[in-house]
Amino acid sequence: MRSFSRSIASVTGLLVLAAGLVSLPAAATAATDPSGSGTSLPVESTSEHEHHVYESAMGVPTDGPPEGLALQAEAGGTATAPLSVKLVVATLVDNKGVVSMTQAEAAVAASSNYWKAMSGGRISMTVTERTTHASKTARSTDSYYDMMDKITAELKWAYATNKALVVFVPTTTLAGGAWGFGFSSSGNSGRVLMPQISGVTNSVMAHEFGHVLGSMHADALQCASGVSDVGVTSTGQFTDSSCYIREYGDSTDVMGLSSSSMPVISAPFWDAKGLGAATDIRDLGVASGVKSYTLKPWGDTKQAYRAVKFTDPVSREVYYLELRQPAGYDAYLASGPSGNRGVKVVQRGGATAASSLVLMPSTIPFSASYATNHTWQAGSTFRTHAGTRVTVNSVTATSATVTIDADPARYTKIQFSAGDFNGDGRPDLISREADGSLLLLPGLGGNKLGTAVKIGTGWNSFNTVFGNGDFNGDGKTDLIARTSNGDLWLYPGSGTGGFLARKQIGSGWEGFLRIIAPGDFTGDKRADLLAMRTDGTLWLYPGNGTGGFLAVTQIGSGWNGFTAVTAAGGLATGPGLLARSSTGTVYLYPGNGTGGFLARRTLATGWGSTQLIAGQDFTSDGLTDVLSASTTGAITAYAGNGSGGFATKLKIGSGWGGFSQVWEAGDFDGDGKPDILARTTQGALRLYPGNGSGGFRASRQIGTGWQVFDQVVSAGNFNGAGGPDLLARKPDGSLWLYPTTGTGVFQTPKKVGLGWQVFARFLAPGDFSGDGKTDVIGQTTDGKLLLYPGNGTGSFLAPKQIGSGWAGFSQVIAANDFSGDGKADLMAAKTDGTLWLYPGNGASGFLASSQLGTGWNAYKSLASVGRFAGTGNPNVVSVSADGALWLHTGTGKGAFQNVVLNPR
Repeated sequence: MRSFSRSIASVTGLLVLAAGLVSLPAAATAATDPSGSGTSLPVESTSEHEHHVYESAMGVPTDGPPEGLALQAEAGGTATAPLSVKLVVATLVDNKGVVSMTQAEAAVAASSNYWKAMSGGRISMTVTERTTHASKTARSTDSYYDMMDKITAELKWAYATNKALVVFVPTTTLAGGAWGFGFSSSGNSGRVLMPQISGVTNSVMAHEFGHVLGSMHADALQCASGVSDVGVTSTGQFTDSSCYIREYGDSTDVMGLSSSSMPVISAPFWDAKGLGAATDIRDLGVASGVKSYTLKPWGDTKQAYRAVKFTDPVSREVYYLELRQPAGYDAYLASGPSGNRGVKVVQRGGATAASSLVLMPSTIPFSASYATNHTWQAGSTFRTHAGTRVTVNSVTATSATVTIDADPARYTKIQFSAGDFNGDGRPDLISREADGSLLLLPGLGGNKLGTAVKIGTGWNSFNTVFGNGDFNGDGKTDLIARTSNGDLWLYPGSGTGGFLARKQIGSGWEGFLRIIAPGDFTGDKRADLLAMRTDGTLWLYPGNGTGGFLAVTQIGSGWNGFTAVTAAGGLATGPGLLARSSTGTVYLYPGNGTGGFLARRTLATGWGSTQLIAGQDFTSDGLTDVLSASTTGAITAYAGNGSGGFATKLKIGSGWGGFSQVWEAGDFDGDGKPDILARTTQGALRLYPGNGSGGFRASRQIGTGWQVFDQVVSAGNFNGAGGPDLLARKPDGSLWLYPTTGTGVFQTPKKVGLGWQVFARFLAPGDFSGDGKTDVIGQTTDGKLLLYPGNGTGSFLAPKQIGSGWAGFSQVIAANDFSGDGKADLMAAKTDGTLWLYPGNGASGFLASSQLGTGWNAYKSLASVGRFAGTGNPNVVSVSADGALWLHTGTGKGAFQNVVLNPR
């Protein structure tokens, strides 16, 4: 069976059987005549069920439309030659009524005239044999399958090329209220069963001959959300679960619900069967760029290029655009609903591959049987689920103009660094938003990008925007943008975050998949461009220093194997490129300084589908860093190490050697970001509020006289009220609780213990016992660890020993949840410089320890500071002997990795 281009929802009631798609009929109902006359007309079938089968022999359905007839075929088939019709008026065993042969022949003639008009005279139906037949086996209660098979067998009729059998029976309708039924074999031979002559006989007959010729039904997309188009999952179901296919739902098509009118058949079947002239439908192939077209009334079959066909460049689904106005067989539209006059969007496929699917401005299920909003009006925009836009520019009675925008890059977020765009000495980030606005995110101190400032609108005129320094030689950072038709524009920067007058610097650039500004790639002190074609060749466009180019040269091939390519900036000795493979491996291609590359090397792995933004020093440490941006806009910074790789630690401060103690404060000031506390030897207590990006906001002094304590720790919300609290020990062994308000203000302290001088150190690991309350651990001079469970109100429960042998460690700190299992951990450094993780088991004990690294004796103090850098991983800070403050990034799974920051 052929695969459907759309999901068949249970609402349609279609039954998928081994033999093919068949369904059950249902009782007839009345529907309003769409011509506007108000006449109540019976519909062809009460429910939205197919009533046509393809078969290889009488009564034996095939697996679907014959090969070559399914509407997903790219090439249209040759139109069927004139059909020779055997016309039969039959009586039944239980109904001896008589159908007029003259009227029956007139109905065949009406269908013949219709299909002549549709096919440029190539398809017609001529009655060559007339028979009156009294069936001896068929009854009015028979299903239309059985009725037709019985009469066909009695007539001894068999399929043959360009032969058709048309049988009229005297019943008012067929079983289940159907007004006709058609069988087909190979799309050029078939059978039609019709009931007594009625006001809809001509349209139903034309419909049934459409089945004989290979067409299935004209359907409509219906979605509770009203979305105009929807994609499918890998299993063929709609991505919007409220959507389904309403079979027959396109009532402006002869293959939709029947009425007294005979509207033009939709472009998909016209195209598949090669009806009319080759110039009836303008086939664009895979749509590209932004281009406009004129449509003529689809019903006027004598005009050329009336419809447009295009393939979506992303989904590869095929769409047709028709102008439906009162003309030819569409004359009935003159008195019908105004919403059915305009530009109609039809997709190839529907309930079957040989169906069509109308995509209306609103797909909210319509009431009754006939829709009144089939078409799109001037000023409206249809958007395929994959992002291609069709804007209806104008609609008149004689023509319509549409613009197909098949350049989804115009509506996607583009983020890049153009260097110092606002003139403050720090590199900035530029973001072209999906709505076309251009945002400047200024680089700030503390590894941070500032609040976005809008510096332009209408930038979705371009499908790429980039920049990396001064291109026109005026000493100010510029931007370059490309339109869909390949025009290249230079936007000279003003040096203060704005632009001077733009100028066009190129055309014909639409053939490039990517354009990169690597800086001075040739070593002549002028900014250059690199451009990659779809065939993977890489071309160097040397800048001339005044906004133009010198002679272009090819410098590589095979670059289409990468999913992202960007400038490497100072990651290499000279300007180079970063390229990410489909497996997420990021390679560094260092430039050789004369327009070529040195040997590549692997920079990182597992980088998935993030956008790369490279080549600038965002951390202000004099080394080049790399940013990556997710599809949601989240930005991550990877600190460079100055040697073409990433740093294992990042210097985030200096002068910290003057503090006697540095430790984590949690979110001490209540702004949602972890902070750090530091105590001077003179007893001043200072708060260093974290900025959420691995840096600090302005510090402030929050206390004096703290030199009376020999140790201070952050104990979380130890008393169960307010915010993070401090525990401080005096040399006499008294332990003091300093509760806070949660906004960085201390409340009245109180003594909570005595005799704590027996401990060489103590720490507050959080909830180490697993009871939901903050605990304290004390280490005795002989290396024993005692757990003092907190009672949740600022005091302790009875202590218990949880370890021994800890005297060999020079430092022991509370590590928060460093291993990522939801339980509090400890971290300990030995005098030999090895650092160890002791994961808590959540029940006052430890899991197996693991070594985290060596060389940690270079730091005189350590502190675990949670998500200080704003990423999802824990961080540790250290102070080295020279007073530098260093940031170390955890993996979240009990180890360290290269430094990762969230600059937002």
